[in-house]
Amino acid sequence: MAKLREEDEILKQKIKLRLLGLREKQGDSKSGISKNIDVDRQNFQPWENIKSKRGITIYSLNRICKALGITLKEFFDDELFR
Repeated sequence: MAKLREEDEILKQKIKLRLLGLREKQGDSKSGISKNIDVDRQNFQPWENIKSKRGITIYSLNRICKALGITLKEFFDDELFR
């Protein structure tokens, strides 16, 4: 796998922070959302873990947004991404 550019790494970290913040704000557990989107909790874990090198696909992010009751636009419409 090719190494990400610095700006891509920053974006990946912002996505992880936003995902973690939204999930905690709604009081959802990793297990609950994982089951809701048909993804094993162990596969979900790295998507929020800042230390993990693993990112998330737009397709998985879209499924999580639906599970959280928001759109992708709402996900990215946050101060983190400005």
